[in-house]
Amino acid sequence: MVIVMFYLYESAIDTVLTNHKKFVNTENKFSRNRKFEFQDIIKFFLFNKGSSNQDDLDDFLEDKFDEVDLELTRQNLSQQRTFIDPFVFKEISKEYLKNINYNVNNPLFKTFNGFFLIAGDGSNFEIPDFEDVRKEFGIKNDSLVRREPSDAKFSGLMDVMNGFLLDGIIGNQRQAELPLMHQNLDNIQDIINPTQSIFIFDRGYAAMELFVHIIEMNSFFVARLQDEYYKKERKQVQSNDEEIKLNLTGERLQKFRNPEFKEKYSKEPYLKLRIATVEVEKENEETGEIEIEIYSLLTNLPENIMTTDDICEIYHQRGGIETNYNTLKNRYYIENYTGKRRITIEQDIYSKFLRYNIFCHYKNYFYNLINSRKRKKGIQTQYQVNQANLIRKLKKYLPKMILNPTVKIIRKYSIKIIKLCSKSPEKIRKNRKSPRRPTSARKFNMNYRLT
Repeated sequence: MVIVMFYLYESAIDTVLTNHKKFVNTENKFSRNRKFEFQDIIKFFLFNKGSSNQDDLDDFLEDKFDEVDLELTRQNLSQQRTFIDPFVFKEISKEYLKNINYNVNNPLFKTFNGFFLIAGDGSNFEIPDFEDVRKEFGIKNDSLVRREPSDAKFSGLMDVMNGFLLDGIIGNQRQAELPLMHQNLDNIQDIINPTQSIFIFDRGYAAMELFVHIIEMNSFFVARLQDEYYKKERKQVQSNDEEIKLNLTGERLQKFRNPEFKEKYSKEPYLKLRIATVEVEKENEETGEIEIEIYSLLTNLPENIMTTDDICEIYHQRGGIETNYNTLKNRYYIENYTGKRRITIEQDIYSKFLRYNIFCHYKNYFYNLINSRKRKKGIQTQYQVNQANLIRKLKKYLPKMILNPTVKIIRKYSIKIIKLCSKSPEKIRKNRKSPRRPTSARKFNMNYRLT
């Protein structure tokens, strides 16, 4: 199985790069046959080891060509990469998700009552604090006292039960979250099964047009409401779970940016949804005492599909996206950059998508493998692979396989991954009262020289 998994990501790379010219943003670039071709540059950024540009490049050339004297400097690579559209990396990750049959009933992947749970949320990504970079990302110094942080807005959709990053967009610091989320939704429609997907959002995303967008996809959502939202309609609610009609007023429709949605729903008097009020136990971080917090959750899930408790549990799963962001930042160092231009920063970020999704695929595979072996021994406790160990092994062996894809090499390192990652699995601890605090990590690898 692990050997087959190799061919899934190799196929994704080859398929996308078949017509690589559409990812070249300058005419006549990468048109001549060279020893270090366009495909090699893409593979370098997908699977480099993260030490330094020149060291990574030397290792790559040795693994790929068995030559250390091939002339290719960091400066030459930096110049060539500026002609490459960062979108190529997102396309490869997307193709990989198709290859692993993400949008079909794959028994390898976890679901909630048959539904994939997809959380949408944003995060601030720290970027290099150079004036040119700040200008490209719309960061203004509008105060003589306080300098605005050098951050970019990242908007993502993640499968919170399986970990996969379905789409991510890097935007300007001041860019609104909702327009980015609408782009996220458009970008994933051909890699999900919409009728078996539930999107989960926190309070900042409780917008009527977003609900309409998901409904038009023939999909479902669960969103937490802010206390002041839809007060007039909520006063009519008599129970903790019932139908609610949100009036499609001119003021609300005025906020729609999609003209098709605006035209269609201007003919409707209201949007008929369901609202559930739930009580959730939450630990006070300062006192450690258990407190009761009341949530109002809006959804279009019918009662015959999901109960009130189900809706509460679905929203509770939203926290998985924060765990995934932590993994991306502190395990995959997605905020480490090898350039100081917007195009190179986007390349660095988007090139991490494939490697992260490969990790999620392997993690799910090992979860099933380890627990199948435990059940055969009569052990019912759930185990998972040591994630830090799996990330280290993939970082070490994936480049060797992808750069020298002989049957012997693939089999050798696939077996190594199975043996090394099946040992000493971790027990899954349930009902953890407080999440582990992430260890602080340097945002930028100081071994990298920005170019």
